[in-house]
Amino acid sequence: MNDQHYVECRDHGKQSATYVCQHILQTLQDSKPRGFWSAEIGPGELHPDSWCSECEAMVNAVGEWNGETEAKAGISLICSVCYERARDLNHGT
Repeated sequence: MNDQHYVECRDHGKQSATYVCQHILQTLQDSKPRGFWSAEIGPGELHPDSWCSECEAMVNAVGEWNGETEAKAGISLICSVCYERARDLNHGT
């Protein structure tokens, strides 16, 4: 069974979908690196859910992701092409 989810990106068409925090989305707009943390990668997973250093610090202070931390992070759906660009910008490549 294929659990792959897709999103229709206005720039890249139908692509694999993943989730990122609002700060990662800001990086796509202004190219300012904010750090890039990701969930553990499962078999065959190329684009795990990811978040910035600010959100990493918040979750570490609370101890876990929950409804409140997810709301503060502003979790958003993003396509795999945008994700790769954001990852590269945050890693300085």
